[in-house]
Amino acid sequence: MIRKIGFSIISAAILLTACGNKEVKSNKQDYKKIIQENNAYSNIKWVDFNNLDKLMSKTPKKIMIYFFRPNCPYCKEMKETTFKNKEVIKLLNDNFYCVMFNGRDKEDIYLNGIKYINPDKDIETKSNHEVHTALVDPYKKNIYWPSTVFLNEKYEKLRSWPGLQKENQFPRVIQMMMKR
Repeated sequence: MIRKIGFSIISAAILLTACGNKEVKSNKQDYKKIIQENNAYSNIKWVDFNNLDKLMSKTPKKIMIYFFRPNCPYCKEMKETTFKNKEVIKLLNDNFYCVMFNGRDKEDIYLNGIKYINPDKDIETKSNHEVHTALVDPYKKNIYWPSTVFLNEKYEKLRSWPGLQKENQFPRVIQMMMKR
């Protein structure tokens, strides 16, 4: 009799503990989901050029390409201000694939099945990548850093925007590109 009572008490304790753990695990998952949902617009979802074609084949979207170069103060400012703006982040994440690319990078990339290279592979030489040259329009016969290029779902250039885009003006630019 004492054995049965002891067994019953131990069994009940194990059952209660097991049920309680399921609730804790469930709550942890709920918290993770809430945190993810709240952080969904905390950063721009940057994609790599070499993954872009695969993404476009599954779910076509417009593309925003941000070209920067090392040691560019305006590029740094745009990364630290404009691309941290909540409205900019939401507009871009909801409507575009976003690519951040060093316009002087030496790696070969593919865009819409076309291979682009930097013709000068010497790391010390400051030469612009072919994809930068192909997509960025000169402004008053000059190339400005940073440059932002928008493409449609068919990889056709909608517009090239030279220079720093301030966080208060960039949402209007994005909205114009969304309508095109």
